[in-house]
Amino acid sequence: MIFADPVNNALTPTNKNIKPVALLALVSVMAVLPACSTVSVNKQASAKTISAQRGNIVTDDKLSTDTASVLLSAGLNEQACMQQFDLCLTQLNDSMLNEHYRPALAVFSELYYAKARELAKSQDCQNALARPPLDPYYANASLDDAAAKVQKEKTNKCLVSYQGQLFDAIKSSYTYLFYDSLVHDFEGADKEKGRTKQQNRIPSDIDIQTQDIYNAASNDVITQLYQPEGGTNRMMGDIKVVYLPTTANSSDNSEQAAIANRTPLSGKPTDQVKVMKVKLDNYNLNVYLPNENNYLKNANQQTSALADLVSTYELRLSGLNSISKRPGLGISLVASLDDRYTTTIRQLLVSSLSGRLNKEASDGSIDNNTRDKAQESDASSRIYPTGHLLMTGLIKPTGDSVLDTLSSEQLDIHLYNPYRSESASILGDDYPLAANFSAGYGLWLAENQLDGVGYLNLITRQKEASLPKLFMLEPYDPDKRVIIMLHGLASSPATWVNLTNDIFNDDKLRNNYQVWQIFYPTNLPILENRYQIQKLINTTYQQTDPKGQNLSSKNSVIISHSMGGIIARMMLSDDNLANNLDALDDKDLLANSSQRQVDAMLKQALTNKELRNRFELSALPQVDTAVFLSSPFQGTDYADRWFTRALRRIIYLPVGLVKTVTDNLATIAIQGDLAQNPFGALYLQNGASQLSDKSSFIQLTKDISINKRITYHSIIANNDADITKGLAEMQPAGVKLDLSQEITEDDDSAIEATDTSNTDNAGADTDKLSSKALVAAVTVDGEIGQALTSRLSDGIVPYTSAHLDDAASETVINGGHSIQENPQTILTLRRILHQQLQH
Repeated sequence: MIFADPVNNALTPTNKNIKPVALLALVSVMAVLPACSTVSVNKQASAKTISAQRGNIVTDDKLSTDTASVLLSAGLNEQACMQQFDLCLTQLNDSMLNEHYRPALAVFSELYYAKARELAKSQDCQNALARPPLDPYYANASLDDAAAKVQKEKTNKCLVSYQGQLFDAIKSSYTYLFYDSLVHDFEGADKEKGRTKQQNRIPSDIDIQTQDIYNAASNDVITQLYQPEGGTNRMMGDIKVVYLPTTANSSDNSEQAAIANRTPLSGKPTDQVKVMKVKLDNYNLNVYLPNENNYLKNANQQTSALADLVSTYELRLSGLNSISKRPGLGISLVASLDDRYTTTIRQLLVSSLSGRLNKEASDGSIDNNTRDKAQESDASSRIYPTGHLLMTGLIKPTGDSVLDTLSSEQLDIHLYNPYRSESASILGDDYPLAANFSAGYGLWLAENQLDGVGYLNLITRQKEASLPKLFMLEPYDPDKRVIIMLHGLASSPATWVNLTNDIFNDDKLRNNYQVWQIFYPTNLPILENRYQIQKLINTTYQQTDPKGQNLSSKNSVIISHSMGGIIARMMLSDDNLANNLDALDDKDLLANSSQRQVDAMLKQALTNKELRNRFELSALPQVDTAVFLSSPFQGTDYADRWFTRALRRIIYLPVGLVKTVTDNLATIAIQGDLAQNPFGALYLQNGASQLSDKSSFIQLTKDISINKRITYHSIIANNDADITKGLAEMQPAGVKLDLSQEITEDDDSAIEATDTSNTDNAGADTDKLSSKALVAAVTVDGEIGQALTSRLSDGIVPYTSAHLDDAASETVINGGHSIQENPQTILTLRRILHQQLQH
């Protein structure tokens, strides 16, 4: 009731005819009047209104405004409803008089999930997670048998109720989401209409909220179902599991099958294979996996990859420039394989300092060192398929009608490979599947500590050489082209984190390329690294596609940085370096008779096939495109500066490697004669020393040629912004201005320098180029004067060393030597990859 102004006027102090006693009487009368509703209107930020409209039990841990309103309209208190849940649902159902039943399903699904969450926090359900007491003689001692029995009964009852509410939340939200027309299931409905799809229906807030509940409840069921016994979140009780046989484990060559990701059963890799039946109270759950060996070979009870199933809802990925996601239905999950390879700083230090193998049984780490030492010479043992499988989980209750689905006690759990399956069929319609493509990559990087291991591999003293390894970042796909990434000195695959993540984030690149990353010890002589890496890559292609007929064995791309570029160029050449060895002869040294003897013995050693193979170059037939990032093909004087020489002295060259390559000449090496010989230095200098522009290695390799069928691009860094700007004035067509920093008012004229009318040739007009404008990159489309090229450098590698004649494109990026992290470099690489897909 809202009072009129006359009453208020009577209460004003100016009306002196009203005595205090009368005023008090009037107030008393107002107090006993029937309850009144006073409405007020206040303004608030639109963000708060939107947040209140879209929040629900999943996002805000409280009921949505829609569900709360329905309860109030039915005269139901939220807390009382949770206490008397079944009675609450009955009364709520009776209060819903609207003939359209669909909105009610959204309300019920949220209430079911709210009740499940309340039960999960209750003491009875929490007792399922309780651990044995540390000291049975104190206050937390175990209960006596009778009390323990009562508690167990309460716990089991709570768990059964919890599970039932989760399943009901899934069934109600599923029915709301996927049955657009519900009337055909109810009395008096038109049976001929059946389930009809409503066209052009804009998703409402309730749709989004209900999808949240469907995903959250599905997430709880799937992750808890795969929690190991005694897991910290295991709240599924009395599970009876039957593992169904798959052919993946009967393969005679299971390792090769895992790499090749062959389809083990008849059908397509996108088919779903039933691998497990779960009995949970009155419910039957069927679990399906993709028809691929990488998934099925870990489906049985003994080697279940899914024991380490993690939801991306529970992961916070940091350190990535962006998170690559695909919107859609389902839960993004990551399964870690039991036999995945891991390498950590601790493992490397234990190996190098003690020389002993150490398996950390307490934390479950894999004894990689044992395997590596036993099989190091076998390249196939150093090929590592992805250790983290991406999955998208979807739960489908069985039933062909609304009422059948709501009453169903059978649910099918489908786990899809999001790389292969972009959509799932539900009730005859296709829906996009959600995916988080950064999750597996992020877990791999975090688990392996590759940044630190890269540096330690360079300087730790190990008697035996650690040979290169190849990591696949996703299950092998025969229908995708391969990108091979080679890092530089004292580095690791972690150097490619932003580039790799941007590839995952680009739908076209992700759908057409798969990434293989090489991790190699940069202390080894570069010739040896080239030989071992190329042997490793050839073995991988042979194992994944023996006949070389798949798309994955054609049109591959190599992206390489610094020392990696030197190695990549040798893998794309058909030169025989042995033909140039005479050019290395040092006449002053050879005047010494012992040196002449050493020189003759070394050249005689080339008759040995193993040594000869290290000098005979043969271009990888699968690769047709290469990108080189700041690679010192002509060497660098940086390797001879005092601080670099000091570092070079602590880099240790494995003696075992010298014996492998030079065999009986190792004794001469100890005397120093072999190390002084220019030919011998090719194998007795570490990789860092060989980057010197005075090294025998650079003299031997600086003029090698790349096979003419291969298209190659150069991306070169320059650390002097003024010189980059001078280059921009000479090459105006390919200028990209730096917009990574805010432009102040004084720099407004710099904005005029950009021309976005043509995205392919957007550049700067040098007449308008502001003196304050920063140039981010310049694509070189002509000759650069010698005066300028002699000054271009990233501080480590000069332009004259990184430049390659006849490159399909050459881009100069303003920045330092770590060019692979520069956004302009990544953008240039993406353009090259998109362009390559057109051929």
